[in-house]
Amino acid sequence: MPEAPADATTTIAEQLAAQQVMLLETLNGLYDDATLLVGRILCDRRDATVATARSVTLDGIELHLTGPDGDDVATVPLPAPLNHLDELFLLFFALVIEARERSGEEGTTSVEQVIASASGYRTFLTSVSAVEDVNPHLRQVTFQGGGLTDGFAPVGPDTFLYLLLPPPGRTELTIGADFSWEAARSMPPEDQPVGAYYTLRRWRPEEAELDILMVLHGDTGPASAWAERVAVGDEVALWGPRTSWSPPAGTDSYLLVADETGLPAVAVILETLPAGVPTQVVAEVDDISTRQELPSGDHITVTWLHRDGAEAGTTTALADTVRSLPQPSAATYVWGGAESRAVTQVRRHVRDTWGLPKDQVSLVGYWRHRAHEHDPDLED
Repeated sequence: MPEAPADATTTIAEQLAAQQVMLLETLNGLYDDATLLVGRILCDRRDATVATARSVTLDGIELHLTGPDGDDVATVPLPAPLNHLDELFLLFFALVIEARERSGEEGTTSVEQVIASASGYRTFLTSVSAVEDVNPHLRQVTFQGGGLTDGFAPVGPDTFLYLLLPPPGRTELTIGADFSWEAARSMPPEDQPVGAYYTLRRWRPEEAELDILMVLHGDTGPASAWAERVAVGDEVALWGPRTSWSPPAGTDSYLLVADETGLPAVAVILETLPAGVPTQVVAEVDDISTRQELPSGDHITVTWLHRDGAEAGTTTALADTVRSLPQPSAATYVWGGAESRAVTQVRRHVRDTWGLPKDQVSLVGYWRHRAHEHDPDLED
């Protein structure tokens, strides 16, 4: 990988500084077991029982290591120059692989689980077969055939896919079924595909056809702009599928938190949960006309929150409502999909105040409001 020019390096350093809190939260929270493996093996402290990432710089990851022989501070160099901020976790994953190989130890960290799952991700070339407006701000786009006939299947009730689109101003895809993120980053900028993650709403295997609900909010991004103008016959690629749904055995109740972007997954989750399991839904939409249809039942409670003209991603309604709920069962599973700052606020409450362990919480930032693009206080 070529060395980044000085001006680009400065920009990346600034981005690292701005995203420091989020990066450390991820290394010390989501990937704490992998951070410990890297510290124990690559810093030659096999006795360490705790490894805490203290900072992430262009030079590497600084770790504080604690064990029977005392405390140490060491920096693990990145295995390659960091040219783009989104390459950081790819490089961290490479460190985890190196640490595992050098350790000679059995085991699987959270990062190794992600790597194993990613080996099954594929790129499905397909095309638009139908377009239908569900409400003034929600459009259902149906994709059929092509690569979807070759082994596609959902992987969870919240299955999500990355919708890969032609570069802005172009109508033909510049990638094929052999797409990879590494290869895409090496393409000329004008040839790189654009896109965004979307949740699978329905899959009809007999027709090799799936539906995705897309929130319409103007030309605020390449995927949104595409959704405004989508037409039958448009060719796309779908990368995945992925899931964040993983309730532990013994779960006895559910809390589902979502805005418009997460509600398609909520609908599928409610359709697939065992009958009679108490489930609380907290859902934020613009107003009553933009509510999405959800399954109902005596065991399902839905609290609808209306922004009533406030811009999406600017309210604290989701977090405020979750904070007002009574302490749930110790075996509750919390799932959510919404704007990044909103799910960060909810996550902090259910983890810090309710004390739910990490394996009972899956709150995913489905999108980020432009005002929060460089907010260092986000954890997703």
